Amino acid sequence: MIDQLFAALLFLFGFAPGGSIRGESTSSAVLRKDIVVLEKNFLEKRKNAELNLESKRASFSASLAFLKDEKKKTLLEAMQNRLYEINKNQCTIIMVKLKRLSLGVEEIQKNLENYAKEKNTDVTSVSAAIQAANSAIADAMAIVALQGEKTYFMTVTTEANLKKDFETERTLLVADLKKSRNAFQNARKKVAEALKALRALTGKPEKIFIPSQENTDL
Repeated sequence: MIDQLFAALLFLFGFAPGGSIRGESTSSAVLRKDIVVLEKNFLEKRKNAELNLESKRASFSASLAFLKDEKKKTLLEAMQNRLYEINKNQCTIIMVKLKRLSLGVEEIQKNLENYAKEKNTDVTSVSAAIQAANSAIADAMAIVALQGEKTYFMTVTTEANLKKDFETERTLLVADLKKSRNAFQNARKKVAEALKALRALTGKPEKIFIPSQENTDL
C-alpha cells in the first residue's frame, strides 16, 4: 500500500522512481565557476537539511508518544523518512539535469562563436537567446537549492487524523517539487529556443554535444 502511494507520488512528479542566484558571467555564457558556485550552494543547503534531520526526527517521534500501537509508530516514521528521501533524490536528479543543460548552452555558445568568426553577421538574437537560457538555468538551480534544504514532517493532531495530517504534508511536498520541475522545464525550453535560434542563423541542423566523460554526479 505504501509503495503504491509513493509510486503514484513519483508518477505525479514526472520522474521514474529511484529567488535568483547567479554567479558572474561574461557575455552570455555561464562560466564553469558560476555552475560550481550554484552547485556548492545546493550542496550546502542539502547538508543543512541533513544536520537538522535527526532533531526533527526525534521531535516527530516524541509527538507520537501517545500512540500505543508500536507498529503504527514505526510505519509513520518510515513514511516520513520516505518523504525526505523523495525530496532529496528528486532535487539531485533535477540538479544533475540542469548541469547537463548548462553544458549544452556552452556548446551552443561555442558554435555561435565559431560561426561569427567565419561570417560577418549580426548574432544579437542568438546571444539574447543564450542569455535567456543561462538565466533560466541559474534561476532553476537556485529554486532547487532551496527545495533541497526542506524537510517534511507532519504535524500530529489526533490519532483519528493521522492519515489527514500525513496527506497534508505529502501534498505540500508534491506542490513544492512541482515548482522545481517547472523551473527545470522552463530552463530546458529556453535552451531549446537558443539552439533553434542558432539553427535559424546558420541555416544548418546544429547539434549540441555533451561529452560522455563529463562528470555530472553530485
